[in-house]
Amino acid sequence: MKRLDFRGCQIEIDDPANVQFDNDFDREFYTFCYQHITDGRAYSPVINSDLFYDQPKYNFDLSQKYLGSFPALPRLSAKATNKDRLTLKVIIREFYERFPIFVGLVKNNTVLANQSIKNAELLFGDTVKSANFINIKGVIDEVNRSAWDRDKDTSESQSGVSTLGTISEKLLEIVFDNLVDNEKFFPINQREVQSYGDFVLMCLPNNLWLSVKSNFVKERLLASGYTNDILGVGFFQDSSEFTSSVRIRNFQKAGFLAIYCPDVPVSEKQLDNHTNTHDEIIDYFQNEGIELPSNINGKPFIRRLSDLHTDLTAILNEQDVRKRLVVDF
Repeated sequence: MKRLDFRGCQIEIDDPANVQFDNDFDREFYTFCYQHITDGRAYSPVINSDLFYDQPKYNFDLSQKYLGSFPALPRLSAKATNKDRLTLKVIIREFYERFPIFVGLVKNNTVLANQSIKNAELLFGDTVKSANFINIKGVIDEVNRSAWDRDKDTSESQSGVSTLGTISEKLLEIVFDNLVDNEKFFPINQREVQSYGDFVLMCLPNNLWLSVKSNFVKERLLASGYTNDILGVGFFQDSSEFTSSVRIRNFQKAGFLAIYCPDVPVSEKQLDNHTNTHDEIIDYFQNEGIELPSNINGKPFIRRLSDLHTDLTAILNEQDVRKRLVVDF
């Protein structure tokens, strides 16, 4: 067994002799990667996937060894500009599906959203929950920061943007699955009322609705509400969507009590600049000397996405609906 340091915690990588493999390829590639790991070092890339094709440094023929265990190579996008190179990278990505701990040990290789999340859970030491999903996203971002040492090509860049969006959606999906009890808090599946929001929490004097969106708001968030009490939730990327006084007024007029914006990076630009949407919004108001917006209850209108769990739990923990009041929100 070898141990790598991640944020002061020891991440254990099992010796291949102690791992149960389903095929020869996994055994050989796992062993190959394991041999490049230096015990006691930081958890960071030890393999460069480019070197299997661009500069064949490694004495390891990925495609031939893969074909020795599987009947065919993975299917590729018809738009791929270099199918041979992409084939090798997809083979590695398929390996992640079975051994996600290696996601952060190989650089210059694209990763699927579920693989990033599983890898982050292993590094964080817990599965995604409503109380820790922002921490898990932070781990994903930290691994991503060391994942590339060159500019991505067009295909890689497009894949990365898509993956970031999917990660955000999956994390929020897990969060709400954990919170929903289908009695006082439940998803809206009826087409007739889906335009009002995605979830509803039984409260007084009005039920509290939640409209959950992913990366960009545009006009989709404002399409919810209809003067209900409602929360906007999402891994929103564009802070300018929440700095216009007219847009804020329109949100409030539609019934929004708060907009929960990510306080971790959700785009490659934010990753590079070490910022996030929530802080960009706050910085804008402060730099312009404008008072931060409040809701009709006098509470903050722009809130951290990481506070969503605490705010909702405070209401969910009140079993008596007569005491579950949105005026306190």
